[in-house]
Amino acid sequence: MKFEGRLNNIVKFMTLNINLTVKKVLYFLIILFIFSSCSKSDRGELVGIQTSVIKDGETLHHKKYGYSDIEHKIPLQENSIFRIASITKCMVAVGIMKLYDKGLFKLNDPIGKYIPEFNDPLVYQADGSLKPALNPIRIIDVLRHTTGIGKTYPYLRNRHDQLKLNQSLDLKTEVERLSKIPLATQPGTSWIYGPSVSLGAYMVEKLTGKKIEEYLKTEIFDPLEMEDTFFEVPKEKFYRFTPLYVSDKKGGYKLLETVDDSPYTNKVTFCNPAGGLASTMKDVSNFCMMLVNNGTFKEQKILEKETVALMSQDHLKGIKNERPSNDNHKPNDATGFGLTFNVLKNINAYPFPGSQGSYGWHGSAGPYFKIDPKENMILILLTNMKGWDYSRKEIFEINTYNTILKL
Repeated sequence: MKFEGRLNNIVKFMTLNINLTVKKVLYFLIILFIFSSCSKSDRGELVGIQTSVIKDGETLHHKKYGYSDIEHKIPLQENSIFRIASITKCMVAVGIMKLYDKGLFKLNDPIGKYIPEFNDPLVYQADGSLKPALNPIRIIDVLRHTTGIGKTYPYLRNRHDQLKLNQSLDLKTEVERLSKIPLATQPGTSWIYGPSVSLGAYMVEKLTGKKIEEYLKTEIFDPLEMEDTFFEVPKEKFYRFTPLYVSDKKGGYKLLETVDDSPYTNKVTFCNPAGGLASTMKDVSNFCMMLVNNGTFKEQKILEKETVALMSQDHLKGIKNERPSNDNHKPNDATGFGLTFNVLKNINAYPFPGSQGSYGWHGSAGPYFKIDPKENMILILLTNMKGWDYSRKEIFEINTYNTILKL
């Protein structure tokens, strides 16, 4: 990319000046990244973006750009609330693993032990027939996306699309409906990304007697001072909740969802564990700080150190990605998958700078985070533009690492 070459030259010049701090370099760097990567049509009407880089507990960079509401020219606020989509899965997984720390389940337990509807799953065959699963769905399968739940065949895609279209009234109904859809593959044999974490969330409800939203608030969000993380955004905070835009594939955008017509602002009965949370940069930062600090936040232990290590290691040895691609955020030669996090398992096969063992995830509404234990560093990007291609996240990551490694 042309701008990347320019950026590298500027960074080289800047690093010669010993009076410049890392903070100033990163500040200038990411401003260049954001505005260089915007199309001409975006420059006057930039969608909302927040970026943050935290290293060794110090915020090196924290900046907001563009508009929360482009039509009404409302700038993004410091505490704007974004849809964090599938990053929800990671937060739910931490809640699930908190019960693991208490000894309430084992990762190799069959999920059917807690949700009987999944005791005898059927597997869809290429000829349209159904066969009994050879293996039980285990809790580890729920967390690493190897349950077999997926859309591999057109029939299954239609069943799952109907499920999404006719949204469930609550988590119990969602899980019951999922149990009636045949699996795409044998449990524990293939990585297929999907809503399987909902099974784990429902298990939490059964083990604790609390709704998943109540459990997450008391056990995760409140201890982490995540005051603006919700399945349903309170009415008094609507003014901070961003509309959602989508790329029009011509370098511009179109409005996809207003605040008033958003499922996040209307009465929410199904708190979707697979992608239903809204949050802020501060809250996501606190969540990441807990992980990079091995499960502890401000002297409060959320998870055991060993449990964070367990969640952030690759659990896909011998398991194939059902839909392999060049997407470096999903399982391939460089990237493995832990318990709801992707994990950089082979730095030599990774086409970008980084650190072995770094982990994180992203969401369809544009959010992204990465935790690098080796560098003791966190990268976070939040936006109200759905459908960002991965290259922008990769540019953010590449140039941050290049700057850190040069200093």
